[in-house]
This record gives sequence, structure tokens and C-alpha cells, in this order.
Amino acid sequence: MAGHDGARALGRLLDGGWGYHDKDGERLARELEEAAAGERIAPQRLASFVHLVVHTIGGHLGDWPRALALGKRVLDGQMPHFETAKAWGRLSVAAVLAGDALEAADLELTYLKAAGNERGAALLDMRFMLAEALIGAKQAGEAARLYRRALDLVGQVRPSAPLDQTIAVASNNLGWELYEMPSRTPEENGLMQLAAATSLTFWRKCGNWLNAERAHYLNAVVANATGDPRAALAHADTALAVIAANGERPLDAARLHLARAAALTALDDAAGSAHAIGDADDAAAKLAAPDLRAEFAAERAKVVARR
Repeated sequence: MAGHDGARALGRLLDGGWGYHDKDGERLARELEEAAAGERIAPQRLASFVHLVVHTIGGHLGDWPRALALGKRVLDGQMPHFETAKAWGRLSVAAVLAGDALEAADLELTYLKAAGNERGAALLDMRFMLAEALIGAKQAGEAARLYRRALDLVGQVRPSAPLDQTIAVASNNLGWELYEMPSRTPEENGLMQLAAATSLTFWRKCGNWLNAERAHYLNAVVANATGDPRAALAHADTALAVIAANGERPLDAARLHLARAAALTALDDAAGSAHAIGDADDAAAKLAAPDLRAEFAAERAKVVARR
């Protein structure tokens, strides 16, 4: 019974931890360390456990040696195989950023060996995971260089669903990191557009409708930021149609209407922009959580200020 209770508690930690990993990372780090000190992590949980460790302790707390040490403790004595090998690949990223090149190489080789005929996809998988980690570590220049080089090789490896998802996530994160920069060079704008478009392409291959509509939203704001309001309108309208066909997403819908308002302002359609802001307000009226209402209000104020 203790084993079943422990497995359920770990499941709750891995599922719920993502909800506060960015706001209370130190608390989550301690909880992950406590979980690792108890019963051995079941093989089917290894990849998700190491993912949360690397993302939280390394990416958010910036303590890569601590993330590496915890990951090594969890993987010690475990036998990598095709379904679990990504855990070793993720931990190789922590080893690289912790400055332990030998450990990183050993972890990479472990992943590649277990990947078998999928080793080409596994190698690129690790490169995109590293690019994603570099983005989180605010090393966008290094991430961009690695991202472009890895993306050039995607067509040379056998298609892989896990690799598709890694590319979608890394592209999404790189696109948003560049979008949120206070200023960008023309080269950075080009990379931002590439990352947004790539994110949409790969989420369409491996994601669900939520992933698709959010990728369209990223492309909409990127198009607005790079002076293509018609493309922004097309992406926003497509995303709103996806939401209407699948379910309610009040905050997402409100943001999309704000993206439409910004695009219509750029097209000198003041009446259309005002109507879009009204649509955004109608969507946001369904928000119950104060923090979400505040988030919408802040975004709304930015759009209104540019009219």
C-alpha cells in the first residue's frame, strides 16, 4: 500500500508541479529532492521527473549542478531503454550547462545507444532541448545558433513524434523569447518569424487544438511586430475559429481579439479596432480569476495606448 500511495503522490507532484514551478521553484526543488530520496522512481516516470528537475532547478533557479546531481541520483541503477532514454538526454543538457562536458558526453551516448535506429532523431532531440534550455537561461544568441543548425538537419532524419514535439516546444519558446525582447535587430526579427512558423508547423503535426490555436496566436503577434497586419488578422481569425469549434478559452480568445485590434489599427481601421477591443472585453468578462483579469487588463492597455 505504501508503494501505491507513494506512486500516487509522485504522480500528483509531477502533474501539479508545473503549476507553480516558475513561481515557487525552490519549494518544488525540495519536493523533488524529497521524492528522489524515497522509493525508486518507476521507469515510466523517469522522463517526466527529470524533465521537471532540469526545467525547474536548472532553467528557473539557474542551479545546473544541483539539477545534474538530482538527475544522476534518480537515474543511478536504472536501465535505459527506448521508452525511458529521453531522461538521459534531458540530463545531458543539465550537464552541459553545469560545465561537466564528460558527464554530458556519457549521458548523450547512453541516450543514443538506447534510441537504436532512432539515434539520428535522438541526437537532434538533444540539440533542440539544449537550445530550449539556453533560451530559459537567457542565452538567446547561443540558442538561436544551435536552433538554426539543428533545424537544417531535421529533413535528414527519420520522422519521429517525440522529436516533432521537442521542435514545437523549442520553437515556441524561442519565438516568445525574441518577441518579448525590448528591441530586435532585423536578423532577430527573421529568426522570430522562423521560430513562430516552425512552432505552428510542428504543433499541427504532433499537438492538439490548444497547441494549434496558441501557435496561431504567437504568429499573429509576431506578424504585428514585424509589420504584417494582414497576416496577423489571418492567424488570429484562424485561432478564434479553432476555439469556436472546440471549446471555450476566454483568455486566449480575449488576447486574439486584442491582436486583431492591433492589426486593424495598423491598417487604419479605427472602427474595426474599436469593435475588436469590445470583443476582447466580452471574452474577458468570462474570466473568474483575478490574476487572469489583471493579465488581460495589462495587455489591453498596451493595445489601446498604440491606437
